[in-house]
Formats: sequence, structure tokens, C-alpha cells
Amino acid sequence: MRLVDFKVAVCMVNVILLHSGLSYSCGRAEYEIDGECCPMCPSGTHVYKHCTEYTNTTCVQCIGKTFIDEPNGLPSCRPCKVCHAGLLSLKVDRECTPSSDTVCGPLAQHYCIEPHEKGCGLAQRHTVCKPGQFIKQNGTAFTDTICEECPDNTFSDGLSTSCKPHTICQSLGLIQRKKGNQFTDSECREHEVHVGLILGGMFGLLLLCSSTGVLIFILHRKKRRKQNPETQPKEEETMIQQPQDGGEGETIKG
Repeated sequence: MRLVDFKVAVCMVNVILLHSGLSYSCGRAEYEIDGECCPMCPSGTHVYKHCTEYTNTTCVQCIGKTFIDEPNGLPSCRPCKVCHAGLLSLKVDRECTPSSDTVCGPLAQHYCIEPHEKGCGLAQRHTVCKPGQFIKQNGTAFTDTICEECPDNTFSDGLSTSCKPHTICQSLGLIQRKKGNQFTDSECREHEVHVGLILGGMFGLLLLCSSTGVLIFILHRKKRRKQNPETQPKEEETMIQQPQDGGEGETIKG
């Protein structure tokens, strides 16, 4: 059967159905335009010219940032979705193609709060744990971060997955200057030494050094005298004058 005869037959069937009160619809792979049933264009293309009695539907490919992801009878393609970073906190997970729309996902450190089968419509920043809390569960692209309070005698800056125990100053031989809390560690200091004790000790040490020096000097002098007896002072010579008859006395060296 020629195409003209087929079109005429279809038209006659439509007229008969119309007058008989019955309705007629185009097939699943067709679309209706001006009473005609035209073949649809495939995904990734749109209708450039509708079919006629003598010609088939003319289709052209989607260009630019446009797409159609199903068979259609549309005169133009749909615009691709834009993943707004500032407005919606989204990024492009998959680029748009002629036959598929852009797929958006949450930015880093964000999670999707409006998920759908074709990506994400809106995202929100992960909760940031505060000092005194720890990260019980890290956030993902579709779940928020879960924070939990630090238990007693521990602390955290909020950036860790666990809390640290407070420093025990006594175990380090130190004195606790400030008690720790959920946010900060304990502060320790060294033992204080009394100034009077320091000065007394220094004076005693100085006195001891002085006494030791004098004693060493005395012992050293005595030792030198024993080793060099000629250095001892000589006994003074005594002059004894004995009288003699009729003359001068005689000098006797004692």
C-alpha cells in the first residue's frame, strides 16, 4: 500500500470514529499534531518539521546546554539544569548531554537535603562540632555530621573524632595551676622554691667555701715549712762577754 493510500485510510478511520462517538489516539511512538499522528523523535533530538501526508517527521539533535531524555514531539529541547554553588550549594556531578540532564551534587563539606532520583536539588553545610564536643560520625553527601559531648575529665576542640583526657599534673611532678574543662586541658606549673631558702643556701655555701679555702691555705703553709726547714728563722746569736784579768772581755758565741 502506498503512503498516500495509507494516509487516506487513516483519515477515513478517524472520520468514522469521530462520527460514531468513539475516540482515536496515536500510537505510543507517535504524537498528534493538527489531527495527524506523526512519529516521535528519539532522545537527544527534537522535531524540526512535522510529518505530512507525504513526509515523515524531521528531527535534529539538541545543541548547546539543552537536552531531551525521552522520545518526543517537541519543537525544541529543554534547557540543562544549572548547579548553583552560591544559591543551592551544589556542584556538577555529571555534565549535561543531548539525551540527559545535568546531575547536581552537594559541595564539599555539605549534604543534600532535597535528594531525588536525578541528583540533588538543594544542599546544606555539615554541622561543625563545637569545643567540648567530638565528631561521633562524619558527614557524607547525604547525611549530616553527628556531634556528641565530651565525658568528664576529657576535653576537645571540636575537630577530633574523640576527646583527650586531662593532663594529671601530679603524675608529672608538677602542681595543677588551672583545672581542665570540656574545652581546654589542665594547666600545670613547677613547684615554687622559697626565696629565703635560696638565699640561706647560697650564704651557707659561700661560708663553707670560705672556711674550706682558709683551712686549705693553713695546711698548705704548714706543709711548706716542714718541707723547707732552712726557711725557719735562725736563732739569734747571743753575745756573752766574760771578763778577763786586765783586759777586755772575750766574746763568746752562744
